[in-house]
Amino acid sequence: MEKRDYYEVLGVSRDATEEEIKKAYRRLAMQYHPDRNPGDKEAEEKFKEVAEAYEVLRDPEKRRRYDLYGHEGLKAGAAGFGGFEFDLADALRIFMSEGFTGFADLFGFGREEGRPSKARGSDLQIRLKLTLEEIARGTRKTLKVRKYVVCPECGGSGAPRGARPRVCPVCHGSGQVRQVTRSLFGQFVNISTCHHCGGEGQVLDELCRRCGGDGRVQDEVLLEVEIPAGVAEGNYITLRGQGNAGPRGGPAGDAVVVIEEAKHPIFTRSGDDVVLDLPISFPQAALGTEVEIPTLDGRAVLEIRPGTQPGKVLRLRGKGIPHLNGYGRGDLLVRIHVWVPTTLTHEERQLLEKLAQGPNIKPPGADKKSFFEKVKDAIRG
Repeated sequence: MEKRDYYEVLGVSRDATEEEIKKAYRRLAMQYHPDRNPGDKEAEEKFKEVAEAYEVLRDPEKRRRYDLYGHEGLKAGAAGFGGFEFDLADALRIFMSEGFTGFADLFGFGREEGRPSKARGSDLQIRLKLTLEEIARGTRKTLKVRKYVVCPECGGSGAPRGARPRVCPVCHGSGQVRQVTRSLFGQFVNISTCHHCGGEGQVLDELCRRCGGDGRVQDEVLLEVEIPAGVAEGNYITLRGQGNAGPRGGPAGDAVVVIEEAKHPIFTRSGDDVVLDLPISFPQAALGTEVEIPTLDGRAVLEIRPGTQPGKVLRLRGKGIPHLNGYGRGDLLVRIHVWVPTTLTHEERQLLEKLAQGPNIKPPGADKKSFFEKVKDAIRG
């Protein structure tokens, strides 16, 4: 069955803000949650559909690709994506990640006790410009980036060496604060992040002098990235765990390398084909010749047959861009342009004037009367 538009699924406009998207998701996720609709397969499918839409629209890069290419841009084979095959476990994971701990605890699948989570570092976006030659053969790049790394002084703890954090006196190390309310419908438990320790379960009495207790500092590092042959403008490669370090020992984010194509001086790209505009002289077009031309892999010899017309496209198979995540490659398309000289010597002009009188030089139909001339002749009788 064809997938519905993600904006339609969440009931928001295409220019909806991040907060509007999150609010719509929360409302629909609560409405269709399996525990509120036991045994209802239709509600379960809607719950998964809502989670899938939210998973794309909450991510700026996925949303951008979806806005440009629709569902096709998220399928397997689009660089940076592995396709979407959502099941109930995926949907529940997203549901839990949005902080529905009170509701989750009510149904018995809340966060494990005594294991507060640490904040994850932010993702790092790097724009990498490649030449067509690099795209055609694939390449490996070393990138120098500035990002947050684990503080070498405290090892990421945020405390001076030798000092230890103590258990939070408010949440007693759980990172959560529970509030129990009773109503006619039973007992409800609301779990929120501890305001005293920020959900870490620990507090620091002393702060590291270098990082100020954050557990990380900015530094320049080198990242290695392998670029497969056949990537295109807008494709991206995710380097897991290579983004900014998380505060106080939190997990690092990802580094997202976004591909850009540098303008080539002689080639233009059309999908996986490469186009070359080749100027030749009138004698070469009329008599035929062999011309050495550049390709992405080096040089090749192109045969120009006698009588080749301006605008004709000659194809050299397999001389284009390799197909990404597939076999084979595109072609080199050579577009013929017959060059007309702008200045002539006296001798050249005489030769051309003599040549112009030849029966095979004039284009077909040049001597035939036009339609209007035929009408005039018919009127004159």
